[in-house]
Amino acid sequence: MRLGRKHAEIALRWVPSMATYGAVAGLTLIFFTDWKAVAKHIPYYGRKFNE
Repeated sequence: MRLGRKHAEIALRWVPSMATYGAVAGLTLIFFTDWKAVAKHIPYYGRKFNE
């Protein structure tokens, strides 16, 4: 099957939805895992975990 312009247009319509689902999935993963392990890498905010 050959991919053409129409297939590219359809795929481009899905990009915002897939980016949103990916971001939500990532935040959900962080929420249910150890937040401190992630937060220590955030600049300025992570300094309070160095103590």
